[in-house]
Amino acid sequence: MFTSKHYVPVLKWKPAEQQALEKLGIKEKGLISPLIQLVMPTPKPPKKGEREKTRNEQLEEVISSFKTKIPKVPEEILKAWGKTPAFLDFSLIYTPALRIEGLNQILTAGESLGLFLIPVINLSSDQEIKREASLLAKKHSHGLCLRLVCADLEDIEKLSKEIGDFLETSTLTEKDIDLLVDLKDTYENEDKYSKFGDASQNIPNLSKWRTFIFASGAFPVDLTDCEVGENYRKRLDWNNWLSQVHSKTLKRRPSFADYTIQHPIYRESVRFFAPSASIRYTITDRWLILRGQKGKSVQYLANAQLLSQDQKFRKVFCGANFSFGDAYIVEKGKDLKSKKTGNATNWLTAGINHHLALTAHQIANLS
Repeated sequence: MFTSKHYVPVLKWKPAEQQALEKLGIKEKGLISPLIQLVMPTPKPPKKGEREKTRNEQLEEVISSFKTKIPKVPEEILKAWGKTPAFLDFSLIYTPALRIEGLNQILTAGESLGLFLIPVINLSSDQEIKREASLLAKKHSHGLCLRLVCADLEDIEKLSKEIGDFLETSTLTEKDIDLLVDLKDTYENEDKYSKFGDASQNIPNLSKWRTFIFASGAFPVDLTDCEVGENYRKRLDWNNWLSQVHSKTLKRRPSFADYTIQHPIYRESVRFFAPSASIRYTITDRWLILRGQKGKSVQYLANAQLLSQDQKFRKVFCGANFSFGDAYIVEKGKDLKSKKTGNATNWLTAGINHHLALTAHQIANLS
């Protein structure tokens, strides 16, 4: 379906991520196949005078809200992404029954809209999920994505048997399946990448899988360790992948996948959380973090002006024409007295959009 010179960003299906995809240029979209992770809605806070809902009541509300959301997802994907291939993962949805309901409804409705949706499963997924995903993969002829985690790679002989059993049960072959190795968090853990990068080369029939993708994330959990002002963090996910694909001992080069400018382990939204007015800006091999203070959104304007106008950042800032995210930063930096500071969703949209565009171009331009 694509070669190693293709980018697979892992994105939670939330407003900022949707807008970041939608605002990409046609050229960048041609270099990317996103892995969309559906997430549960956030419970609504009680209205004034209402009592706090019990945990069970909140759970019922969230499940009901998700069921209401399911029919809207195909249209959202069409609007934000279009009809080119995208992976769809349900592993963060609470119950097997909800996953199956979402899987069937979204892929069936997506097919009628002309979407190219590829269901993602794990070896540890429920048998019914595997069966349904396999049936839909064959019915729609879009294939399947098998997502392996570190634990799967600890014992290659066991992995070989489990893969063989799955292929036999599903009646799919390697050429129908995109193989994704996902290390999750590699923040300050280069040994983890090296260990499992080497192990992945011993996966059975590595050359036969439709595509081979290697994912990890190195962005910190949050910005707590960053001081107010200018900070840098290494893009270890990118740097480690570069070292991997330039190795002359590889049986097969993997495509690059990451979690953009967010930590790979998903934490559900905290209500009433006031984020810092910070810019997360991806540069060649690092992230530049211009951190503001919590609850002071006007500081985003100052950080935007600093990044887009100060000579110090002239060599790293890509300019307004590079991406929607860069144009947004330029616009916000024009007037420090503006009351249109934006919000956490807008700021994250800009950061992710810039990251997607930059990373896609980096991969496409590799020698």
